[in-house]
Amino acid sequence: MQSWMIGMVSGTIFAGTWPVLPPWPLLVPLALLSMGVLRVQWWVTRVLCGVCCGCFLGLAYGTVLLDQRLVADCVGTPLTVEGQIISLPVVSEIRGGVPRQRFEFSVNEISPARCLGPSKLMLSYYGDDTLLPGENWRFDVKLKKPWGLSNPGSYNIQAWFAQEGIDGVGSAKGKGLHQRLPSDQFSIYGYQRVRWAISEQIGQLGLKPDVMAMLRALTVADRSGIGPDLWRLLQQYGVNHLLVISGLHVGLVAAAGFLLGGVFVRLCFPMGLTGNWLPSVCALLLATAYGALAGFSLPVQRALCMLLCFVAASLTSRSSGPSNNLLLAATVVLVMNPLAALGSGFWLSFGAVAALLWLAQWQRGAGALRRLLGTHGFMSLVMLPLGALFFGGASLVAMLANLLMIPLVGMVVVPLSLMAVVSSLCGWAVASDLWNLAGWPLQQLLPPATQLAEAGDKWLFLHLTGSLPKALLGLVAVGLLILPGAKTLKLLALVSLLPLLLAQTQGVQTPSLDTSVTVLDVGQGTSVVIRSGERTLLYDTGGGDPEGVNMGSTVVLPYLRQQGVASLDSFVISHPDLDHSAGAKGLLAAMPVERLRYGGDWSSAGVGRPCIAGEAWRWPGGQVFQFLSPARESQISSNDASCVLHIQVGRFRLLLPGDIGTKREQALVKYWGDQLSGDWLMAAHHGSRTSSSPALLKWVYPETIVVSSGYANRFGHPHPQVLQRLQQLGGTIFSTATHGALEFKLSDGGDKVEATAFRQATRRYWM
Repeated sequence: MQSWMIGMVSGTIFAGTWPVLPPWPLLVPLALLSMGVLRVQWWVTRVLCGVCCGCFLGLAYGTVLLDQRLVADCVGTPLTVEGQIISLPVVSEIRGGVPRQRFEFSVNEISPARCLGPSKLMLSYYGDDTLLPGENWRFDVKLKKPWGLSNPGSYNIQAWFAQEGIDGVGSAKGKGLHQRLPSDQFSIYGYQRVRWAISEQIGQLGLKPDVMAMLRALTVADRSGIGPDLWRLLQQYGVNHLLVISGLHVGLVAAAGFLLGGVFVRLCFPMGLTGNWLPSVCALLLATAYGALAGFSLPVQRALCMLLCFVAASLTSRSSGPSNNLLLAATVVLVMNPLAALGSGFWLSFGAVAALLWLAQWQRGAGALRRLLGTHGFMSLVMLPLGALFFGGASLVAMLANLLMIPLVGMVVVPLSLMAVVSSLCGWAVASDLWNLAGWPLQQLLPPATQLAEAGDKWLFLHLTGSLPKALLGLVAVGLLILPGAKTLKLLALVSLLPLLLAQTQGVQTPSLDTSVTVLDVGQGTSVVIRSGERTLLYDTGGGDPEGVNMGSTVVLPYLRQQGVASLDSFVISHPDLDHSAGAKGLLAAMPVERLRYGGDWSSAGVGRPCIAGEAWRWPGGQVFQFLSPARESQISSNDASCVLHIQVGRFRLLLPGDIGTKREQALVKYWGDQLSGDWLMAAHHGSRTSSSPALLKWVYPETIVVSSGYANRFGHPHPQVLQRLQQLGGTIFSTATHGALEFKLSDGGDKVEATAFRQATRRYWM
């Protein structure tokens, strides 16, 4: 059975990596091959049968998933949907103080009928009503396909949409004809209503917002209050895993249930009753109830599966090995959701338990203190390759921080919070006192932790980037380090870690004309990275919230760090509009910049100076950069104040025009004339109708045009008339909305150009 499950897990994970789905008739031979496990004994054959079974499951699930996706004709069309809210609404405010509630929505009806298909949506509601889980609603919405940005080194939320089975994403504006419908008194999502009520009670405690956010996460897995600053702080100390209700928390609750069941047995024994089964059953029931509070997240599913195996074995007087339980749990989780392995949570949850089981093999006979320190030290080393792969780095003080926080959270905060939950459900007034008591240690620790992080950012967290092969090599190396004796193996392990740890260093490179131009996929915005040797220029950072989540921190910085860029030779902020400059301050704080230039009124940073037409500079390899606009002008619009940057690489010429409009384009043509002629052009203002005029295109006449815009954006960029003009040039048109990040490698003095579209290079069927 073990060999079959290994094949089953492998086959299911493998199916999730297919670029396209095979024809569905392949289901029949796969099903027949997978049934061969019933008649064979040879382990290799059983593994292959398991692989066939996993591929069968993945193909069947993927076929249904794609069939339920929103059809292209219905993207952006006004629709009316009826259904039920099936998750905790995440409440937040977007810029301007507009409230937003974001939630999962199970669809019962869609009109018009031609758009039928989606069964689960992710909706954002901007009205004044308070939405509750389990309620039935009718919303007027506009939907898109579940889409995500596609860039090297950063997370693609499209994987999360596929993992969660989201068939469409949309918004319901407050002015729509929305209506609350009669709801069933008893709903399978009733536990979500309990979670919401508890989360609301915690939110009224009057504690500091970060403390209440952590209590919500630890009690009901509501992480909506965990902002980017708090998450970054916890990541610096390597304790952010504590906010994910995991096997550790489930195990503590199960242990409490086991002890409680033992007390009941002792109370009942004098009455002539036997209940040896009671402690195990109580442990399972309490752990399941806690799992409902946690929303049955993937780590909770894994812990409950392993606990169920243990309980079943104890009730039937059979042995239950933890490694077998872990493998069975992985099989069950993937059967319930064949795309569960797309998320980092799957690998971190199962990987952490597997690492602990491996460590336990070599800790037998060790003292308690040695086991404690060894476990924390080993897990900190494990997080080096895993952190590099999933989070772009790892904490250097994780061992010390976890030595303090794991007992504090596991033995104090979580028990007090759960006692508060029980008190709240029973209507006892002591609930608030218990929650305040649970939050007290967090309230004392957060301020000094924040101060230390601000002072020691450079040594608290080690930024690392690693590919999958390097991460796997690092995990093998960490596993070898704990083997007793075998100094040769330990030396080999240390050597195996070097590719991961040295991945950030840039060797001295000879200046060359070989240049890479990368247009990052930042949605409705712009960000371009130009690199040659040790020199890097960044043109814009994309959009977002300058004080919160933005493309600079989620896309640009991860890409630069993946490429080993530690400083910028030049940083150009074309103009102040947020879709170009939102991440500028964060990037300036993250790495040194030698030359900063900006267009328009962007002087709040107190550094750099405005770009002026005529300013030029040259890299050692021979690349020449020159601003063509603006001149020293006053009373100019923000868009027309964009820094227009001309780049020459040998005989190859590129033009980055920012968001300039038709009149500014005509002025450029009048002044620069033939000097505008180029091979590569970024469409101005994301392909807006007011840009990319015939006058400019006639003089530039590029062979390659790039449009940087968001998928199904509300502005309608690129405009059909602009696309028609660009197509009439006869060149190649690339779009970040379609192709994801785009990389152009220029070599042989610009005579040779190699283009790579990241979305196509990393294509998966669910994208």
